[in-house]
Amino acid sequence: MNNSYRIDVKDFGPIARANVDFRPLTVFIGPSNTGKSYLAVLLYALHKCLGGTDASFRTLGIQRRMYRSFIRSESFSPKIEKTWNNWLVAVSKGDSLPEMPRNLVEAIRSILEESKGLDLHLHNRILQCFGVQDINELVRRSGSSTNLSIALNVPPTGKSDTVRYEFQFGSSKPRMSGRLPATGPFAREPDLLKDFVSSIPRTSLQDFGSEFGTRFILTDLLSKLFQSLIGSAGQKAYYLPADRTGVMHSHQVVVSAIVQNASMAGLQPTANVPMLSGVLADFLTLMIGIGNKRRLSTRGRKSVELSASIENNLLGGTVRVESSEADYPTFAYRPKGWRNDLPLIRASSMVSELAPVVLYLQHIIRPGDVFIIEEPESHLHPAMQAAFARELARLVHAGVRIVMTTHSEWFLEQIGNLVRLSDLPRTKRKGLEATDYALNPDDVGAWLFKESNRPKGSVVEEIALDPETGLYPTGYDLVSEALYNEGAIIYNRIQGNK
Repeated sequence: MNNSYRIDVKDFGPIARANVDFRPLTVFIGPSNTGKSYLAVLLYALHKCLGGTDASFRTLGIQRRMYRSFIRSESFSPKIEKTWNNWLVAVSKGDSLPEMPRNLVEAIRSILEESKGLDLHLHNRILQCFGVQDINELVRRSGSSTNLSIALNVPPTGKSDTVRYEFQFGSSKPRMSGRLPATGPFAREPDLLKDFVSSIPRTSLQDFGSEFGTRFILTDLLSKLFQSLIGSAGQKAYYLPADRTGVMHSHQVVVSAIVQNASMAGLQPTANVPMLSGVLADFLTLMIGIGNKRRLSTRGRKSVELSASIENNLLGGTVRVESSEADYPTFAYRPKGWRNDLPLIRASSMVSELAPVVLYLQHIIRPGDVFIIEEPESHLHPAMQAAFARELARLVHAGVRIVMTTHSEWFLEQIGNLVRLSDLPRTKRKGLEATDYALNPDDVGAWLFKESNRPKGSVVEEIALDPETGLYPTGYDLVSEALYNEGAIIYNRIQGNK
């Protein structure tokens, strides 16, 4: 599976232009109101569109879109359908996989490029995740531009073997165009077709003589090809919003208000209740779902180890979930050595901040998933920020893909140290922190959001780790320098008054 992909964005909220490669660890840096959260939520919407949030939804969702796509496609003519049926018959009778006819390859390639309905699906996901009614609320007006432009590139090289899907939203109905490698959809995955066909019993191929049967097999093939082409952009994603601590403290009140409002539907005029964004609603839903006894089983030994590491190294205790008869959860914290739980609302803000991370790892996230975290440094002492950065590196090594927005220089400095650590032989790492979790430079991407006059808005640029200082050039040092100079001026004037 492709390990990295690029998203190109133009005229989106505060963002004038962004071309970002998403790697196993991707960091968004920059001043407030430059679009870091905008791009993070857009990424979440894209993953929800392409990957869903659970395996059954993901597979069925893509299959439905693919079925509609090739049924409507001009590429799937009666002649092509006959060719497809004949090829299936040849597959069922032979011991080896016969070569797929060229016209059939090109027809499938055209269907994958069209992917009808994908544009509207992404459009609706963006509206849901941002909690808006009209996509134009998110479009940034610049000169003659009246559209939000998004492109997905897998892999991110832009070369002839790149899969590219482009979307336009705004002044007209959603539009999409696709471009697959010129050599056909099987070029980069030569064994995929063979594996797919070999997984279908020969008797099934012989029995699927009906129109529905052969189209069903093609739909399944198309969905697998599509997932292979988009690579890690089709993985499940989970989002931890910046205001997660408040939601953890007030989730029972929020749910009670929603239920009470729903119970009055039809009995009184609809109250002007603010909408929850899809990001917050999803977070709330997952927290409530953890209370379901059928979901309390952990997601594998690796997840248990990762969550336990955070509890031991940062929290000094365990995060606990109690479920009522109605499967509604209550979250608590038990410090080491205590016999009783401490309600989460009475625990420190650090515990409330990190509790969702522990819960996600225990019950939801698996290796390969995308974990988007806004401001992981919130409510953490600088030493704990560095420790949490090391825990996130541990997650990356376990196969969890991390995307985060941050304003913390301590977080970035710790990440920089872990990247530089990869250049140090293991024999010389004795006494250093997280020696087993050094980060490969190719697996880390740091992206600076900065204001621009031409084009007007913010632009996003990759920043490389300075090999001499071991720091990312974020501009934070200018703030420190300004504060130092201000302090020096104040000191000198105080001394001058004596």
